Amino acid sequence: PPPWPRTSTHEGVEMIELFPQDVDESSPLVVAIHGMGDRPDRWVDDWRRFPARVQIALPRAFDPHGTGFSWFRFEDGMTDEQFGSAVGDAEARLWKGIAKLAGKRRAIVTGFSQGGILSFAIASRHPDQIVRAFPVAGSCPGPLLPQNKARTAPIRAFHGSADRVRDVKWGREAVHAFKEQGNDAEMREYEGVGHTITSRIHDDLWSAIQEALPPST
Repeated sequence: PPPWPRTSTHEGVEMIELFPQDVDESSPLVVAIHGMGDRPDRWVDDWRRFPARVQIALPRAFDPHGTGFSWFRFEDGMTDEQFGSAVGDAEARLWKGIAKLAGKRRAIVTGFSQGGILSFAIASRHPDQIVRAFPVAGSCPGPLLPQNKARTAPIRAFHGSADRVRDVKWGREAVHAFKEQGNDAEMREYEGVGHTITSRIHDDLWSAIQEALPPST
């Protein structure tokens, strides 16, 4: 059997690492960030089938939540500043682990829900270390949006038009804010889709990630 999936810890961040296609730590790195109440081991069976020569890292969120974990506190009534602070703190902790694992490589990041929010934040904060970010059903708090024409990593977002957990308008506003500052940001919307990853979103996401990889992969 292959020596993966393997569990590792980088700067205090627990991850499950996958090496499809017999790759190693020098291969392109894709980081997939789960949402609130989920856990990385539930993503292993899917991501182990990713059809390109990449290393895949599935980090685990910090705080227990139900049968899974949560990256940050999110409650009704939070101000944008409070929300931004919670997401920013979680991103800073997560980024230490991603940066340690990546080494000199630039990473691709994607994530769903809370993972999508963190994907936006990572793209905003680390333009030189990220190839491209692919948030799904995410948004970005105001304090973490680019300002004063700050450069960010390119973004390709995905969002269902009928999402009642993270309304599509918040995804639209985040993408617009990135574009308004002169950055490369787009969002693909899916009519009638709620807060979930459908097979179509899944296929579109994987195709987009593959397009962002170097030709040799």
